[in-house]
Amino acid sequence: MATTLNKLKWYPYKIPFRDAFLTAHGTLQQRTGALVVGETDAGITGYGEIAPLPEFSGTCLADTLHLLPELARELEGKSLVAILRWLESQNQDAQLPAPLLAGLETALLDAIGQARGENIATLLGNTYPSEQTTLTAGMLPTSIPVNAVISGATTAIAVERACAAIAAGFSCLKLKITEASQEMIERVATIRAAIGSEPRLRLDANEGWSLKQAQFMLTRCSAYTIEYVEQPLPADDLAGMASLRRTSPVPLAVDEALSNMASARRVLRAEASDIFILKPQLLGGLYASRQIIQEASKQGIACVITSTLEAGIGVTAALHLAAASPEISLACGLATLDLLADDLLQDGLSISQGRIAVPAGPGLGVQLDYAALQRYS
Repeated sequence: MATTLNKLKWYPYKIPFRDAFLTAHGTLQQRTGALVVGETDAGITGYGEIAPLPEFSGTCLADTLHLLPELARELEGKSLVAILRWLESQNQDAQLPAPLLAGLETALLDAIGQARGENIATLLGNTYPSEQTTLTAGMLPTSIPVNAVISGATTAIAVERACAAIAAGFSCLKLKITEASQEMIERVATIRAAIGSEPRLRLDANEGWSLKQAQFMLTRCSAYTIEYVEQPLPADDLAGMASLRRTSPVPLAVDEALSNMASARRVLRAEASDIFILKPQLLGGLYASRQIIQEASKQGIACVITSTLEAGIGVTAALHLAAASPEISLACGLATLDLLADDLLQDGLSISQGRIAVPAGPGLGVQLDYAALQRYS
C-alpha cells in the first residue's frame, strides 16, 4: 500500500522522575522530549519520540525541534518509504541529530506497520519495507527479558530497591555506580548478599572512572559475580578500554562510546569492548541500531538494547528492535518507564517476571495518551 505523509506534528513534554535519578554524569530530576505525530493520506496516525539526552550526547531538545518546521515542509506529501530511505542517508552522513532521525523513523514505521497489519518487530525482522512487497510475520518472541535499574542516594535505599526488583520477578539488575570508592564496593557487596548468588548483577559507571580507578574497582567487585561493567572509562578513551579489557576480571561494555556505525567500527577495531549497549535514540533509530547489532555479532560482540529514560513511545520502539534481533540473548535495559511520573501511553507496557510483552498490534501496537501529554506539555 503506497502511503504518503500528509502532516507532521510534534508535542514537547517535560516529565518528572518519581525519584531523583543518580548517575555519574549528575542527578536527573525530569525528562524532556517531544512526541512526533505523522498523519498519512490514508487516515493513519504514526507516533515517534524525539528525546535527546544532553548529559550523554550533548544534543539539546530545543536545537533539535528548531529543525522540524522546515523539515516538515520538505517531507509532507512524500512517500513514507521514500522518507525512510532519505532518513537512512541522513544518518549515514550525520546531517541531522540522531534523536530527530529516531523519532521520525519510528513514526513512519508505526504508520507503515498499521497500513500493512504488521508490527514494527516484523518490519525490522524482514528486509527494508518497500511499496511493492508485503512483509510476512516471522518467528519473533512475544516478550523480552529486561533488567531492573537500581540507583539510590544511600546503600540502604539501593538495597531496598534491589530486593523489591527481585521480589517482582527480575533476575537481572543494573546498579548505577556514581563514584569509584570503597563505599561503592561495599554497596555492591551488600546488594549481592541481599539478592543471593543467582540473579545477574551489572554495574554502570557512566564514564566515571580513570583507568587506575577502574582497575581498583573491578578487581574488588569481581568477587561479587558481575555480569559486566558499562562504560567504566570516558567514551573517547578506546586505548584505555582496550588496555583495561586485557586484564579486567569483569567483561567491559561500551555505551556512550557508541553514536553511529562509524563509532561502533572504531570500538571493534580497537578491541575495546566485550558488549555493546545500544540506545536507538542516540544512534539515529531502529534500522541504524539493527545494522550495528548485525556487524557486532559477526565479530562475537554481544549487544544489549536500552532506553535513554524516554517515555513510552520510544521505549516501545526499542522493544520492537529487541524482538526483531535474534542475536540478542542478554536482558535488555527497557524496564525504565516506572522511573517516570507518566509514560504517556493509554495502556502501559506489561512487565511480568522480568519480561516485557511485545505489543502484538500493528505498528507500535500502543496509543498515545493525549490527556497525559497535555498535563506534561
